[in-house]
Amino acid sequence: GRVIREAAASHLALAGSHAPVFTVQDVVVQESGTLEVVAHNLAGDSKTEVFSAQATLADLAGWLAEWHGRSRTVFVDLPGRGAPTPFDCSNTLAEWTGAVLPLR
Repeated sequence: GRVIREAAASHLALAGSHAPVFTVQDVVVQESGTLEVVAHNLAGDSKTEVFSAQATLADLAGWLAEWHGRSRTVFVDLPGRGAPTPFDCSNTLAEWTGAVLPLR
C-alpha cells in the first residue's frame, strides 16, 4: 500500500533505469538545525540547498530532478552510503547521511 505509493511518487530512480546521476558532496548541519546540502551533477556543476531537519530523501531527489529539469527521476550517490532506492524515499536525509542534529 502506502510504501509502494510513496516509492512510485518519489523522484528516486530504480536500478537499471535511465536517469541523471547526482553526487551529494556534503551535508552540513547549521546552527539552526537545518541541513545544507552541496550536490554535483556529472558535468561537475555544483549547487547548494538548505533543507529542514525533517527533509526526506524524496525531498532531496525532488530538488535534484527540478535542477536537472528534463528528468522526473534521478540517481543520488551519497558517498559512504551508496544510492538510495525509491523504497528509501521516506527516510530522512539526516538519518541516511548520519548528520548529527542539535538537541532541542
